[in-house]
Amino acid sequence: MTHDNTTTEKSIASANLYSRLFSYYRVYKKLILVALAGLCLFSLVDAGMIYFVKPLIDQGLGKADSSTLQLGALFVIGIFFLRGIASFTSSYAIAYISSKVTYQIRQQAFEKLLFLPRSYFDQNNRGSLISKIIYDTEQLSQAFSSAVVIAIRESVIILVLFSMMVYNSWQLTAIFLFIVPLIALIITKVSKRFKNISQNLQSSMGQVSNKTEQAILNQQEIVLLDTRTQISAQFDKINNHNRQQNMKLQATTALSNPVIQLIASFAIAAVLLLASIDQVLNQLTPGSFTLILIAMGSLLKPLKQLSNINQQLQKGLIAANSLFSFLDEREEEDTGKQYLSKLCRKITFKNLSFSYLGKTQPAIAQFSMNIKGGTSIAFVGESGSGKSTLARLLLRLYQSPKQSVFINDIAIEDYKLSSLRAQFAFVSQDIVLIDDTLANNISFGCNRSVTDEELQKAAINANVMAFAKELPLGLNTEVGENGRNLSGGQRQRIAIARAILRDASIIILDEATSALDNHSEKYIQQALTRLTQNKTVLIIAHKLSSIEHVDEIIVINKGQLVEQGNHQSLLAKGGYYQALYHGQ
Repeated sequence: MTHDNTTTEKSIASANLYSRLFSYYRVYKKLILVALAGLCLFSLVDAGMIYFVKPLIDQGLGKADSSTLQLGALFVIGIFFLRGIASFTSSYAIAYISSKVTYQIRQQAFEKLLFLPRSYFDQNNRGSLISKIIYDTEQLSQAFSSAVVIAIRESVIILVLFSMMVYNSWQLTAIFLFIVPLIALIITKVSKRFKNISQNLQSSMGQVSNKTEQAILNQQEIVLLDTRTQISAQFDKINNHNRQQNMKLQATTALSNPVIQLIASFAIAAVLLLASIDQVLNQLTPGSFTLILIAMGSLLKPLKQLSNINQQLQKGLIAANSLFSFLDEREEEDTGKQYLSKLCRKITFKNLSFSYLGKTQPAIAQFSMNIKGGTSIAFVGESGSGKSTLARLLLRLYQSPKQSVFINDIAIEDYKLSSLRAQFAFVSQDIVLIDDTLANNISFGCNRSVTDEELQKAAINANVMAFAKELPLGLNTEVGENGRNLSGGQRQRIAIARAILRDASIIILDEATSALDNHSEKYIQQALTRLTQNKTVLIIAHKLSSIEHVDEIIVINKGQLVEQGNHQSLLAKGGYYQALYHGQ
């Protein structure tokens, strides 16, 4: 690929980025016009005040005209009143637009998060995703609202000041034009550096978020393993890298400003030297000369502000590029048109093979079997044998090859995702609870209106009431963040109550009792018995003593089906299952 082609592609990508970004602001065009009018009025008034230096000096002081000074006093109050109205109008309008754009993009990013496939989360750390939704959206909105304000306000101020200078003395003003190309060159160089540093800064913010989140999630293990010093050292390295990137950004800003001001100072010095020539000096009144000097000095601030736009703009562009790339990520495939009925007659696997992204070893290899509806099936095998992968493929958390998994003789990819998953209830040892009441956690995900009677019945059948009745507020008791106020067994019973209320035709139990004590397991087994009545039950088992009663046991090793039968027949074979069973 040639350099010209690469440059063209970058230009097209940049144009597309701006176009997409402006589409969010376009809907507020009326409010933008109000903001622009306010900014322009503010800049005209702000810069225009300097013009009245001339009559105040030439008329008011030079000719001792008291009426000019009295009129000037009234004029100052009026000018600042008008300036204040313009400032408030523009600031409020821009803040409103900025907040709406932040809200809209953040909402889109969050909704995208909910529809991404499971494989995306395997490849991306949570800290970076959180950083996108919180940090990047804020950076994008702040950067562009700030850049627009500065660009319009300071450009109008420069235009007004420059017009006044030309009107009073074009010869002196011409000197100032020589510094414009130099300032433009500095801004171009600085903007490239800002872009590179902003990319590094964004990446380092993701690392800070990720490391902080991991420390919070793993606080207990960190304390028990006494790895606080080690974790602190890791965070110190990441935190210091983030500080260094910030300092690079600040150093570039700090260096560009004085350089621009130094160049401008040469122009002012040249004006003073040129004004010392008699021919020029005779054409200027004291007021005109003072006006030009003040205007030139006043130009330094807007020029400095315009040079700082690049810092904000590059931050915003990097954040926008990151967010739009995230919003363009492929969502879960959901092209099916069929609806799965309440009755599960059969589940079929046909030569199913599947590998996780980035893995060379297949998780499932040439797996084939039929499961009759209304039966209980247990999948057993060593850790990593592929048991949980089968459940994930059935639920379409990962996409299996086409025409390899069927329910009621229809390939699962032909079902609408919502219809497919509505007929599954998934209970695992890793229970996710929302920071709400017991009742709301039980009804969470039911996707229909639930009566108090239904809720109570589900809680009783899942043995939730065995501990809820001892709580002050019963089912209205708050469970805390992710159920931190509950024991493992209590959390498990809520998950089962949730599954009972869902009333799905297919139940998947993923090692649901493996981490429980005997007392808790007794309650859970009672609840599971009620849950699985007249259902198709798929059990992913680690504890083999808990599956002796199932209709059929499927033994898996390295993703392949190696044995199949009930508990007694498999023991009698004296094969792989017997070795697993006696090993426990």
